[in-house]
Amino acid sequence: MTNADHIAIQDPDEALLTDAHDLLRQQWGDSVVSLGRKVDPFTLPVRVAVSGDEFAGVAAYLIEGDELEVVALAATGAVRGTGRALMLDLFEMARDPGLRRVRLVTTNDNLRAIGFYQVIGMTIARVGINAIAEARKLKPEIPLTGEKGIPIRDEIEFEYLIKG
Repeated sequence: MTNADHIAIQDPDEALLTDAHDLLRQQWGDSVVSLGRKVDPFTLPVRVAVSGDEFAGVAAYLIEGDELEVVALAATGAVRGTGRALMLDLFEMARDPGLRRVRLVTTNDNLRAIGFYQVIGMTIARVGINAIAEARKLKPEIPLTGEKGIPIRDEIEFEYLIKG
């Protein structure tokens, strides 16, 4: 893994969009289930991270009402700081159209993500106890266990409130 001094976040050109969709498919499959609904991340707008000539990651998002939802976040692992750079970009983006909050959902087994989201200033807004049982009805390939053998059961919704 390289430690990038500079990560550029941008809208993708056609080649970067292909890279972004390939990475999303590799890490998320063909769909994402969030808050009781199945979402196709390949139809959403994305922001991509690039370091030099190297594609480093992608964030697919959705704007509904006064909220920006990060539907999928994925990094290649080749450039340290990619996830942070993408999330900070989305926080800034949410300020421009006057949105109220940025939100996202992860599962209870995703310990690294839970810590990461708190470090970058997000807070836990809601815990959907046993929500993954319903999510599996929409996406049966969600595994029963995740990191470190932890049973995947609950959705944890994080939020970042945008200050006027």
